[in-house]
Amino acid sequence: MTAERTAAAAPARGTRPRNRRTLIIEAAAELFARHGYDQVAMSDVADAMNVRPSALYRHFAGKPRLLTAVVLAEIEPFERVLATGGPIDRLVPRLADVALEHRRLGVLWQREARALPEEERGVLRDALRSTAGRLAVALLAERPELGPAGADLLSWCAWSVLNSAGHSSVELPKAEYASLLEQIVRPVLALTPPPQATAPAEPDDGFDPRSRREKLLAAAVPLFAAQGYAGVRMEDIGARAGIAGPSVYHHFTSKQEILYAVLNRGSEWLRQDLHRALARAMDPADALSRLAGSYVRFAADNSALIDVLISDVRHLPAEQRAAVVQAQQDYLGEWQHRLRLARPQTTAMQARARVHAALAIVNDIARTPHLRAMPGALETVRQAALLALLGCVNHHEEVVTR
Repeated sequence: MTAERTAAAAPARGTRPRNRRTLIIEAAAELFARHGYDQVAMSDVADAMNVRPSALYRHFAGKPRLLTAVVLAEIEPFERVLATGGPIDRLVPRLADVALEHRRLGVLWQREARALPEEERGVLRDALRSTAGRLAVALLAERPELGPAGADLLSWCAWSVLNSAGHSSVELPKAEYASLLEQIVRPVLALTPPPQATAPAEPDDGFDPRSRREKLLAAAVPLFAAQGYAGVRMEDIGARAGIAGPSVYHHFTSKQEILYAVLNRGSEWLRQDLHRALARAMDPADALSRLAGSYVRFAADNSALIDVLISDVRHLPAEQRAAVVQAQQDYLGEWQHRLRLARPQTTAMQARARVHAALAIVNDIARTPHLRAMPGALETVRQAALLALLGCVNHHEEVVTR
C-alpha cells in the first residue's frame, strides 16, 4: 500500500465508521513498516485517520498495544489458510498468495517488535509459533518419518521463504512471484533432514576483549539486536561493557558512530568469508554450496550481528547508510551472479528473490535459539538454502553432497 492509498482510505473527519479499529490498524501498519515504530507517534496515526489522538486510545491503550495488534492482524490471514486444513500441495499456493498480500509481516515482527515490552513480544511469539505449528502438523501428517522436531524445522524454513518477500526489492508480477515462492517452498518441505546425534555447539561467549573500544562494540551488538537501536542509550552500552560515564565518549562520539563501526565490521567479515568460499569453488553450483555453508556458520555464530545488519542500517546518516547498503548489495550481487551462472534460465529478479529466500532461511533459524539448537539443524538449513537457490532436484543432488 502506498502513502497515497492510506490517505485516501482514511474516513472523513467527524465520521465514526464501524470498522474504525481495522482502519487504525491498517494505517499504523503502513506507517510502522515505512518509517519505523520509533519514528511514528500515535498522533501520526491519528493524522492518517483524520481523527484526534484520543480516538485511538479508545481502541488501544498505547503504541505498544497498537503494534501488537498490527502484527497479529498480519499473522491472521496465514492462520485462516492453515485452519482450513488439507494437503500441503493445496496449502502452499494459498500461503504464497497471502505472503505477497501481507509482505509487511516479516519487517514488522523482526525489525519493529524488538521495541515492545517482553509481555507483548511474548504474545506475538506465541501467535507465530502457533501458525508455524499448524503448518508443521499438516506436514507431519503427510511425512510422519520427520517426527515433530523435523516437521517443525522445515515448517519454519518454509515460513522464512514466504516472509522473505517483505525484505526484498523484487519487482515481479504477483502471479509470477507467487509461483516462484511455491517453487521454492515445495522442495524445502520435501527435504529429508540429515541424521545427527548431537546439537551444534552454541557460540562461545567467553571472549573478553582487552581494548575498551572492542568492549564497547561487543556490548553494543547484543543490545541493538535485543532492543533495537532506538531503545539503547550510550550509557547502556557503557554499563554492559563495564565502562562508566564520559569514558565511553573517548572511544566513540555518538551511538551512530558505534552502529556504523558495527555494520562496517559485519560487512567486512561477510566479504572475507565470501572471498574464501569463492576462491575454492570449482564451478557456480559449488560456489553456491560453499557460500551457503559459510553463511550458515557465520549466522549461527553471529546471530545478534545478523539482526543488526538486517534491521538497523536505516538509523545511519544518509552518506554512511548509502555506503553500508552498497556493501550489502555487492555481497548479494555475488550470490545472484553465481546463481544465474548455475541456472542460466533464471532472470535477474528471480535470482534476487531466490537469494533473499535462501538467506532468510538461514537468518531466521540462526536467530531462533530453539531451532538453532536442534540436532542437524544447521546442515538442514544449509540444504534448504541450496534448494531455495537451485530449486530442481538434479542441482540439489549434485550440490548438497559436496
